[in-house]
Amino acid sequence: MIKIKVWRYVTIIGCLVLLLSACNSQRGAKAVDLDSSYQEWKKEVTNALDNRDYVFPAYDEKAGPLEFIYDPSLPDFWFELYRSNDYRISKELSGVHTVHDRYFHYSLIEEVPDKSEILSPYSSDTQIERVPINNELAIINNNISEYQSGNIIVYEISEDPKNTYKPKKVVEYLGKRSIKSGLVLLVNMEGRINVEVYLPVNEQAARLIFTVEDLGELETFIGMPVK
Repeated sequence: MIKIKVWRYVTIIGCLVLLLSACNSQRGAKAVDLDSSYQEWKKEVTNALDNRDYVFPAYDEKAGPLEFIYDPSLPDFWFELYRSNDYRISKELSGVHTVHDRYFHYSLIEEVPDKSEILSPYSSDTQIERVPINNELAIINNNISEYQSGNIIVYEISEDPKNTYKPKKVVEYLGKRSIKSGLVLLVNMEGRINVEVYLPVNEQAARLIFTVEDLGELETFIGMPVK
């Protein structure tokens, strides 16, 4: 009886090991398929953007499949990435999407817009009232901080505009990437931060728009150098 119970125990353990191995194999296969789908899609995107200067977000498994929107026939160069059910490339956005589905925007523009143009959607006043706090910080219309370090300016829409923690983190990150000039707009929302970045590219300016939960995610969106 003891031998029979032992063999039953061994058999059960063996079945469990086989079951777990099968599950792990399926997970591994799924990860490989996802990665290969992304790699194939990314190769097509790279070919479509050939001979262009651009910044492209690094791979992030949490983002899921993306739809690449780009029309080379348009006079202005821009592209967007939207969350999708599968990886695809289109000239126009397909299906129904919400504003939260947009994952990334990139465009080349002639020059960085004027400060009043950038900040106007976030101020109820028609005029900009700028109050200097120190050599680095100024408060605009009571709810916007203007933090400047060298040739980098960071605007933040905040309930506490004197708090410079986030602007300093942005400046620190850009400095590590050897980016010495640019303009960044941070808009705090419910647990998320809308980020709008302007960087010099030759005689033009690059405009990047994306959303993060933490500024540590800047590496995903700005970490890839301008091609």
